[in-house]
Amino acid sequence: MDPARLLLLLLAVAAIGATADVDRQVFMKVTCSAPGNYTDSSRFGKNVAELLSALSTPPPATVGNYRWFRSHTVGAAPDQVSGLAVCYANADADLCLDCINSANSTWFSDLCDDSRNVSFLSSVGCAMRYADAPFFGSADSGDGARLILRSDFRATFASAAAMRKARRGLLSQLAERAGGDALRFATGSQGNKDADIGGAWQVMYGMAECTRDLPLSECSSCLIDLLAVMYEDVGVTNSTSASVMGVSCYLMYQMEPINFIAGMAAVPPAAPPAEPPTGSAAASPAAPPVGPKTTVVIAAMAAAAVTLFSVGA
Repeated sequence: MDPARLLLLLLAVAAIGATADVDRQVFMKVTCSAPGNYTDSSRFGKNVAELLSALSTPPPATVGNYRWFRSHTVGAAPDQVSGLAVCYANADADLCLDCINSANSTWFSDLCDDSRNVSFLSSVGCAMRYADAPFFGSADSGDGARLILRSDFRATFASAAAMRKARRGLLSQLAERAGGDALRFATGSQGNKDADIGGAWQVMYGMAECTRDLPLSECSSCLIDLLAVMYEDVGVTNSTSASVMGVSCYLMYQMEPINFIAGMAAVPPAAPPAEPPTGSAAASPAAPPVGPKTTVVIAAMAAAAVTLFSVGA
C-alpha cells in the first residue's frame, strides 16, 4: 500500500471518538496476514462484508450483556470467515461502538490489502478479529495482537518495589478468577500500607477480561501471558497505571477507581486493616485459645476496573 494512503487511514482510525472527547488520545494497532488474497467482489470478500455487518449489530439485550461481545461465522470452506468484536468493560461505550460500526469490508480491505486474517485494537477499548479458519476457543496473545498502554511512574507508592508487589498479587488473582467467571471477567483492588510514607494506606485497582468464546484454561493462560509482558516491558515495570490489551484478553491496573461501561457497578477500594489497640489494653497478653490452635488468613479483595491515559509502543 502507498505509505501516504496508509497514513491517512491510520489518522482516520486515530480520529475515532475524537469528537466525543477531544482531550483523549486514541491509539490503534492493526495486524494483517499476507496481502492480496481476495477481492471485494469474490465470494470470500462478500462473506467478510456480511460478517462485519453482523458484528456491528447489537447483541441480544440479555442480563449481563451490557458489555458488547459478538461472534459470528459466514459461509463454508474455502470461503468461510469467522470473526468477533468486543468492547472491554472499561471502554467508553459510545466511542467503542463507533469504533466497531466504523469497520466495514472496504475499510479493512484498504487497510490490510485484502488480507484474509486481520486483528484490530483501539485504545478506546474496541477489539476485532476475523480469519479464514475457525478460531473460537483459541486465544491469540502474540506480539502482533496486543497494544501496550502505560502512564509515567508517579510517587503514589513510596517505592517501585511496593507497587510491583501489590500489582503482582492483584493481577495474578484476577487472571485466575476471570477464567472461572461466566463472562470471563474479574475486577479487584489491592491495598498496601507503606511504612516509608508514614504507614499511609494506598489502593491499586485492576481488571482482567477475556473474550467469552475462550474456555477457562485458554482465558487464564492468555492473561498470564499479558502479565508476563508487564513484568518484561521496561516502560511498564515502574508505571502506576498500565494495561496490555489483546484481541483475546485484556489486563490492566491503575491507582484510581475504574470507570466501567454503563450498567456495571463501581467497586469500593480495599479497606485498610484495623488499627492495633493502644494503651494498657495493648500491653496485656491475649488469653490462650481453647482447643486446637487455628490460624485464620483473611484475603481482602474488592471488585474494580480501570481506564488508562497514555500509550506505549
